[in-house]
Amino acid sequence: MPTFEYACKDCGKEFIVFLSIKEYEAKPKITCPHCESDHVERKLSGFSAKTSRKS
Repeated sequence: MPTFEYACKDCGKEFIVFLSIKEYEAKPKITCPHCESDHVERKLSGFSAKTSRKS
């Protein structure tokens, strides 16, 4: 399941949200788990893909 990183603009805490692609495309309202503010910003994060082929 993909992870999305967010930063709260009110308290400054960073947190991770686990959402399926379908859930993310539905544009859910994300709130900070620390202060419950909805004033959050998605951070740009890297990703990795696991394949069955050897490099």
